[in-house]
Amino acid sequence: MPSRTTAQGLNNGISNINSVTGLQVARHHLQKFEECHQRGDIGQSFSHLSLALCILPQLKEEYYTTYLKVFEAWIAKVEEDNGFQEAMTIYEVALTHYPESPDLHHLLAKTLYRHGSVHEAWNHACLAHAECSRDPNAQETRSRLTNALVERWHLPMLNDSTRNAAFKSAIERAVEQGHQTILDIGSGTGLLRWLREIFMRNRFQHASKSPLKCFGLDKFLTPYRVSLVISETVDAGLFGEHILSTLDHAWKHLLLPPKSSIASNEPTIKTSTLPLQSLASHSLSTALQDTMSISQTSMNPKQSPVIEKDLERHIEGNKNVGIQLLNEQAHNAQREICPSLSGRVIPAKSEVYVALSSCDYISKQTKVLASDFSYFSNKIVCINLKEPYMSEKLNCVPGGFKLLSQWTHVTTVDFNSLDDITRHLSGNVDKTLSLQCTDDGSVDALILAFKLHLDEEQYISTFPENSTTFWENAVYPVTNLTSVVSHDIISVNFHCRGAIELSLIDRYPIAQENDHIYLSESAITFLNSKSFTDTFLRAAQHIIFHIKEQVRKDKSGGRHSVIVCDTAPFPVAGLAVKSELPDSQLYVEDEDIQKVLQKLGITVHLCEDLEDEVDILFIWPLTREGTLRDGLIKNIIMYRLMMAEDGFVFPQELDLIFNIISSPVLAAMTSVDDSNTCGINIADIFNIVKTNHHLDVPLSALPHTTVIPDPIPVLRLSLISGHTEALGPLCENTDGNNGSLLVLGGEVVNVLTTLVITQNSIINALPYWFHLRADLPTASSQPSTSAYTNSTPASSKCEKTIIMSSGDPDSPCNQSMFVLSKPMTVVQDDHVNLDVIWREGAFSATVQHHNQTNGD
Repeated sequence: MPSRTTAQGLNNGISNINSVTGLQVARHHLQKFEECHQRGDIGQSFSHLSLALCILPQLKEEYYTTYLKVFEAWIAKVEEDNGFQEAMTIYEVALTHYPESPDLHHLLAKTLYRHGSVHEAWNHACLAHAECSRDPNAQETRSRLTNALVERWHLPMLNDSTRNAAFKSAIERAVEQGHQTILDIGSGTGLLRWLREIFMRNRFQHASKSPLKCFGLDKFLTPYRVSLVISETVDAGLFGEHILSTLDHAWKHLLLPPKSSIASNEPTIKTSTLPLQSLASHSLSTALQDTMSISQTSMNPKQSPVIEKDLERHIEGNKNVGIQLLNEQAHNAQREICPSLSGRVIPAKSEVYVALSSCDYISKQTKVLASDFSYFSNKIVCINLKEPYMSEKLNCVPGGFKLLSQWTHVTTVDFNSLDDITRHLSGNVDKTLSLQCTDDGSVDALILAFKLHLDEEQYISTFPENSTTFWENAVYPVTNLTSVVSHDIISVNFHCRGAIELSLIDRYPIAQENDHIYLSESAITFLNSKSFTDTFLRAAQHIIFHIKEQVRKDKSGGRHSVIVCDTAPFPVAGLAVKSELPDSQLYVEDEDIQKVLQKLGITVHLCEDLEDEVDILFIWPLTREGTLRDGLIKNIIMYRLMMAEDGFVFPQELDLIFNIISSPVLAAMTSVDDSNTCGINIADIFNIVKTNHHLDVPLSALPHTTVIPDPIPVLRLSLISGHTEALGPLCENTDGNNGSLLVLGGEVVNVLTTLVITQNSIINALPYWFHLRADLPTASSQPSTSAYTNSTPASSKCEKTIIMSSGDPDSPCNQSMFVLSKPMTVVQDDHVNLDVIWREGAFSATVQHHNQTNGD
């Protein structure tokens, strides 16, 4: 890869140029490049420099950094003005010059991701990360794409040894009972890239030849109906992954008739034709390891040579055309070979139960609990769910949960009965339930649990009180403020048309739609965080008082209309200022918030329409998941340029805080372990898409042990200027032997803190959170919140510094963490180095033994 020094001239690399004409042309383009670059003509600058490098490729190394900076500016403009395809053309030009540039692959990954090309983006992100593994921007981009490529719930699901063992046992028993042709339905397309290698590796590891080869991974081709379908397309709400419609299709087109149909001499299911495209959605499922485990016990091919030979011939002849599933002759031949064979599904059936629950963690995400926001008077403020339910691991939520009723049976579905499946698809099982309360409390949710019977012996239970599986529970929020006492009878509507819907029948007059205000989860959790909203309101009152004092002292007739910008999830502070200063104008970043406030009769504007100087900025730098908001540094700089000279910013600083913990349960959440998958080798392949950045963790509910005395403040970010200050020892060697950094991405701050371990342990994670810091001015002081003031005023003029921690139980944010790729064993009094690299809002962290880092 080219070196990353800034170009200074033409002397290097041209001594061997024989063509005077070529050299003259190159000099001409470089001169034009300098002229265009100085006057800000980015497009012409890029064109001239690209042409010069085509003529004199010897200059590529010297001009690498310059080229990247020009390219970054130009590609942003091209994408904005001309769109994705034109941007791809510019990338082709750049990669012709620097095909191995990690910076170009990193930028290309981000561009592709923005336009929905996740798989291709991930490939480029991996190339950038491989070259610049220590760069936090490269790490963050790869991590985001990895999360987008494969949803994180796949990892604990694959590590669910209870689930895997139950399916394996049921499948082996079915094979022993004569079910020899097997179809596993349900693999998401995000997994198909790796399934071929997983399948081939495990299929041939134990058997030289297997009848399962008729089930290809790219094109599922089989001319016969199968005797066993395995479909673990089951979510927390049981039917949410469309298992009913999947099995409806399977019984009609893919499965042999059920045993009951054969026993009653019912006519066999007629021939049907299914195009290849339709079957693509029924490819191998994430329960693949269970299916593959039967390759050792499947029927001997010698027992059915006709079937296997015909299958191979049919597959070969139908690779690129549709598939004819089952003709009458093939059906008869199959039945002659296996006369007692019938169709069957695993899982066999499921029993569904529902209960009332009280849970603070759920209520704080779904409905506004405080009643002291005047603008919500007589309104029901709740979450607007896109799906009928949320999913939570109830036995792991902070503060736990309480059942307010016993579990009540709702329905049982027999997956081996097409009639039963049809009833649950058509709504013929709808009913009203009566649940008797067994305790007093606030009804925050209806929760669903089920017993999934795989066969007569094996079942999996999702009841949260004693669950041994990683399955979560479906949570149906109750958004009205409903309290009950013991022995109350609560009516619940149960609807099922392919998916289960549950709703409380309110005992009081039904609220009209106009009485509801719908907010995002981030807005609701912020409003329910009393310590945070109180602090923002307190800051607003101080600023209001200060402005009124200035107006009173101003003898020139007062000041202009106050411009307030509030970027918090809900602008409580901005609304407080607006109510006290009627001539003020309030700006918000979220268009949905603007619409909600308009519905409440409050006029606000969008920050993107700002034209005047900003007098008051309430800035919110965090996400609900516990990370920094995208583009935070750029936003800080933008607002700094728009602030009035004596403007206020609240809060003014942000500290990044780290801890070091041991948590055994994290392993199953972040990577696959083959010891959990019943002997099927998955980890080596699937862990290609593991990520070391684990988001949205309620740390207080995560079983863990802290192995250092206190959390460590590492960095301080000014929310006024965007400047970053190290709170620990700086590491000068930011581009050392452990991996290089991208050229682009801003200033690097590398903090290396040596810490003492307090107990013998195995370290596997570095959780982090943030402290938001602010000084509130008194009326007689020039506030430190001034956009152009970095100094801290004397303590006599300010109140004590306020700190809001996103790690507190009342925080509107969860926490995130970096998980070590390999757990690290430590003993008491060991010294370890916490290594944190920050780059303009992106950061990464790892930990090493002290002697490893320093080479002692």
